[in-house]
Amino acid sequence: MPSRPPLRRLFLAALLAFAAVLAPPARAAAQAPGPVEVTLVSYAVAKPLFAKVIPEFQKVWKAQTGQEVRFKESYGPSGAQTRAVVGGLEADVVATNLQSLVTPLVAAGLVKPDWATRLPNGASPASSVIAVIVRAGNPKKIRTWGDVAAPGIEVVAINPKTSGNARWGVLAGYGALLREKDQKAASAWVEALVRNTRTLASGGREATDAFVKNGIGDVLLTFENEALFASKASGEPIDYVVPTTNVRTDFPVIVVDQVVDRHGTRAVAEAFAKFLFGTRAQALYAEAGYRPLDDGARKAAAGKFREVTALFSVDDLGGWAKVDAALFADGALYDRAQAARGGR
Repeated sequence: MPSRPPLRRLFLAALLAFAAVLAPPARAAAQAPGPVEVTLVSYAVAKPLFAKVIPEFQKVWKAQTGQEVRFKESYGPSGAQTRAVVGGLEADVVATNLQSLVTPLVAAGLVKPDWATRLPNGASPASSVIAVIVRAGNPKKIRTWGDVAAPGIEVVAINPKTSGNARWGVLAGYGALLREKDQKAASAWVEALVRNTRTLASGGREATDAFVKNGIGDVLLTFENEALFASKASGEPIDYVVPTTNVRTDFPVIVVDQVVDRHGTRAVAEAFAKFLFGTRAQALYAEAGYRPLDDGARKAAAGKFREVTALFSVDDLGGWAKVDAALFADGALYDRAQAARGGR
């Protein structure tokens, strides 16, 4: 009779067979992680930029991790967007056009106070200046901030209560007059700007449509990148002026700490924010009319930007806390100017 295998050998064979049944297929362990979703909340005029940036990042993230990243996007007036996030809109990343609009996010405990130190340049991948879009041929001969505030000029403006673009526009002329003349002249310029306002839009894209599509007003104050976008979108050149004393406008990008930690999306959100400072994204910022941070991208696109001989920053005027208190707080200069013209 053939000898029987020892009992111990039979037990080990059975145990190995059972383990083989429970083990997942070898290829399953190598499968890519499931898709991840990121919500980006931003200001209205950034939509064309991110329409190009997001697909580039998706390709890079897929190549690096094997994971698909999907974006939910929300665009609107920057002030309203900040209020929406504070009110519960679940943003993983906020791209805004005003540093002071991050302050409410910090105050609400959504963003840690060190947000501006996590990335270069105060977490702002690019900048712009304020342009004055004029009618074809510039029939009103607008050249300077003083010309914008001259009697008889009809201005399409943006409401600084809802839009960061608007605050930069007011600050550009106010700061220029403050530097070139004095406080009295700067305050008088704001008062004249308000008197000249024909339409007060809630956001930058609404203002552009009012001026370009609806033919309202003689001039529109907006970001230079928006002037370049409007020209490209219309299919024909749009005339605009960039006053040579101008403000550097910044566009910070913030990872919303409380949300990404709750969603488990910190790694991809931080990678996206960092990607905006890389070579490819910087070139896309330049294509979209922003002045990029990267030296190479800036030099490659230098011909598309108007010369500014005296560039100042909000910090040169004491920072946003001081500027907001003087210009945009309830009862400050802009409100008083509105009240003087009847609140229209």
